[in-house]
Amino acid sequence: MKRNTIFGLLVVAIVAITVLNFLTVGENSEDYIKRLETDRKDKNSFMLSSTSPLTLEDKNNFKGLNYYAINENFKVTAKLTMIEKKQPIFIPSTTGEELKYIPFAYADFELNATKQRVILYQDWEERDPNKLSLMFADETSARETYGGGRYLDVQYRNTNAVTLDFNNAYNPYCHFNAEFSCPIPPRENMLDIAIEAGEKLYKVD
Repeated sequence: MKRNTIFGLLVVAIVAITVLNFLTVGENSEDYIKRLETDRKDKNSFMLSSTSPLTLEDKNNFKGLNYYAINENFKVTAKLTMIEKKQPIFIPSTTGEELKYIPFAYADFELNATKQRVILYQDWEERDPNKLSLMFADETSARETYGGGRYLDVQYRNTNAVTLDFNNAYNPYCHFNAEFSCPIPPRENMLDIAIEAGEKLYKVD
């Protein structure tokens, strides 16, 4: 059950994807920032809920998650190259398990004047066929962000491109509680740039 909650119980992330589907067309910068700020407040509320990964002690000391400032430069359009043979593979997890995913497509994008390529995956247990997962690490990992990498939920819309908004990058549950099993970003998704966007390391004062 805990494995399922890694993605499934991140209610705020799911709501954010839904909002993106219907409300972001023509969204101006002010509305974009307000929406993300609201999402972050909602995420803080979720972290105190009964389905939060936080321990009781951490909940008692919780003062909010840490984020980079919202920066629209980290919202990019990536061109997709479909992986023809979508055979399931097993990705190692933080607890030594092997979790089942389907490599879906390569995503090519440019960030900080450098070209990048990552692989987007479908969770074998995900019921929404259009919801993809990007598990990645970057130059901020283990310094300003979780050393085990971060995740980004991606909505596929049956086109040859997707939006990768790294302002929505979030920490896996295992960052907050070692009892949870989280897939480790594959080698292909180890980026050689600093993604200074999204969630930072969580610390309790």
